[in-house]
Order: sequence, then C-alpha cells, then structure tokens
Amino acid sequence: MNSFDTPWFQQQDRSFFNTLNKSSRTHILLTAETADFAEEVTQQWKDEGFNVIYVPLEGSGSAAQYVARVKQEGEALGVSEQYAVVAFGDAAALVLESHIKPQNPKCCALIAYYPNAIPPPMTKYPGSIRVMIHLAGSEIGVRTTHEVLGIQSSKKKTVKKRIDPGAGNGGTLKLAAKAFTYDCESGFAEHDLEEFNAVAERLAFSRSLACVKRAFRLEENLDTIRDEISDLALDADENPKPLTARLHPTSHTLFAPTLSGGAGASAITAFYQTHYFLPRGAKTQLLSRTLDASRCVDELYISLTHSCEISWLLPNIPATNRKIEIAVVSIVCLRGGKLESEHVYWDQGSVLMQAGLIDVKNVPEGMKKKGVKRLPVVGAEGARAARRGSTREFNSMVEKKGGEGKK
Repeated sequence: MNSFDTPWFQQQDRSFFNTLNKSSRTHILLTAETADFAEEVTQQWKDEGFNVIYVPLEGSGSAAQYVARVKQEGEALGVSEQYAVVAFGDAAALVLESHIKPQNPKCCALIAYYPNAIPPPMTKYPGSIRVMIHLAGSEIGVRTTHEVLGIQSSKKKTVKKRIDPGAGNGGTLKLAAKAFTYDCESGFAEHDLEEFNAVAERLAFSRSLACVKRAFRLEENLDTIRDEISDLALDADENPKPLTARLHPTSHTLFAPTLSGGAGASAITAFYQTHYFLPRGAKTQLLSRTLDASRCVDELYISLTHSCEISWLLPNIPATNRKIEIAVVSIVCLRGGKLESEHVYWDQGSVLMQAGLIDVKNVPEGMKKKGVKRLPVVGAEGARAARRGSTREFNSMVEKKGGEGKK
C-alpha cells in the first residue's frame, strides 16, 4: 500500500486538496512603462484584498534586465506564495514574450492590457499560468520567428495585423490564450489618460479579476454579500448606517425605467430610506442568479398590489389598487465586499398597462393609417412566462399575416 492508498486519503474531498495548493498571500505585480502609475488601478486590486507591488519598465535598463527584475520581484516572495502579473502597454508585450517558457513557477496568472505586440496567435503558455489579453485599436503587432531550411532563426520580426471585432458582443478573439478586443484606444483602462473609457475599463477589470481569482483558487461568497446588502437596503428607513458602510464611496444605483436611485453612498442610502419599499402583501421570487468574480445578476419575479404610491415603480401615480406582476433584472457589481454599482431593469410598458395607464388599442392616428391596430405591449403574461419558462402566446405579436418574417 502506498501513502495515497489509505482510508484517510480516500475520504478527503477535492476542496481539501485545493487548500493545500493555495497561496497564503495573494500578490499582484503591477507593471507599466512609467515610474508612477494610475493610483486608481492600484487601489482596485488592493480593494479586492491583493498586495500590490509596482515594477516600472522605465529605468530598468534593457528588455532582458526588465524581465529579470519582474521575475526577481516574484521570486522574492515567500516560499508558498504566488503572484499574478498585470501589465500595460510595452511592459505587457515584454511580459507576454518572457512567460512563454515555464521559467516562473510562482506566477499563476498573466493579464496583458493593450500590448504593442503579441506572440504568434497560437502560442501556448505553460498550463500553470492563466493568461488573458485585452487588445484595443484596429491593429496589433505579431512577433514571428523566421525559419531557414526548417531551422528557427534567433531574429524576430514584428508584423502588423488587423484586429477583427471578435465573436459575439463580447469581442472574444480566437487565440490560444484568452483574448478580447475593445472598440477604443490603448490606454482605456488608465483613469488619468484622455483615452480612458469607463465602460471598457469596467468590463476588462471584471474579466481580469475573474481570471486572477481562479488562478489563486479563491472561493467566492458574492451571493452572501449581495443578500446582506439587499436586507440592509430594506431596513434603511429604520437603520441607514449599516447600509452606508457597505457602499463604495463612488457607488451608484440606477433603476433605469424610472431614472430613480442615486450616485454616492449618501444619495443611495437616502433613496432606500425614502423611496424604496414593497407594499404589504408583495411577493418576490428569485428565478435565477448568475455570479462571476465581481458581479451578481438576479432575475426576479415580483407580484404586488398598487395599493399606495410606489415612487420607484410608478412615481407620482396615486394608488390604482390593481395587481402588477413584473420580471426584474438586477445587476450588482461588488468591489472589495462593498456595492460599487446596481442597475435594475424591468418592462415599464407592461407596468403601465397593468396599472391601467395605457390602452394597447389606443394607437396614434399616424400608425392607424399604416394598419397598426394594437401597441406591442404585454401585461402580466410577460412576467408569468419568465417565471414558468413558457407561454402559449409565443410569437403571437411578431408573426404577421401571410407568414412574413425576416427579409
């Protein structure tokens, strides 16, 4: 019998062995060209619990000396400690090139933001390193090695290649390493540059954080944090301070259909204190929940009676005493255990119809002359269909007489 074939060993589950392979501390080696770097980027990683070490390309000597310095910083960490490299611009290109061979045993992840060049698209990295590349602009340099009579030359050449838009809405590129493209310029993730793009930066950081957390085998408890904040929001009218403490200073909440919510911790707290509540007898059911490294997306079914003014749902509309059923999507972004943003969506047309505020047969005269007989709005059946996952009314409005469809 060997040491692995014992009753004790066989009884341990996978989670036990994962703990043996976890780093005792989580480090980020942040690296870019200049001696100083955007403090906001450093703070983002610190807020997520990482120890951040900055290594500038500037002043490091040759490319080889810079690569050696990055490796030296990582190897100087404790025996059981791992690190991830998050690199920008020219530094990202050098780091991508230097990590192709398995020479950095403590490095578990490599994130490259808009490098000026990348290795050949099908380059494979060591299985111990998770790699993610964020590309910007319309072109990228690809470094290639020439072969003469089947023998690789030591000289490398950089060839400009066009960046295609990527697959689907996510801009996913078909490279050996996970890669994405963004419709903006290099520098989009640095808050102090003119090229900064808040939407692209948030998306890229969310992807980077997920990659790094998987590399470190960090367990997630976002659903617990999200539910705790929800409970505090409902209790904010009586005890607002605990909610405020769980909000990031630059956080915002937006209920898009009525433009209600607030920007900043105090404004959000005031919104939940004053405007957000569910009337007596309301029912809420979670239909689905999707989690990643920093976001929690909930699909909810809410049923209520409009027995009083509900300012976040029907502002300035007195009670109609009508029953309203809606499907709601809530997207919460968390940063360092605190709420950074919350976006909430629902079908306001359906709400107005159920409240008796619009008549689907009240078609504008101009549209009546074009043959329109009914406004394309559904009532409670939309929410019920989301809850059931089916409806007898599929395509009842989209199918035209004569079988017309796509042209």
